[in-house]
Amino acid sequence: MALDEPEEKDVVETINEIKVAIDTMVVEMTKDLTIDWQDTPNGAGLVMLGNDSNCC
Repeated sequence: MALDEPEEKDVVETINEIKVAIDTMVVEMTKDLTIDWQDTPNGAGLVMLGNDSNCC
């Protein structure tokens, strides 16, 4: 996961008023994912939750 401009081949969706670019190679594996913020003893950051795929 990165904060960057979308590339030409990316699928771009707006989720909760946030523009999200998804690489076409993983777009099917990201269905039903939730992006969340977690603060853990190992640090804080964005995480993807809710899908049993091996993409993340």
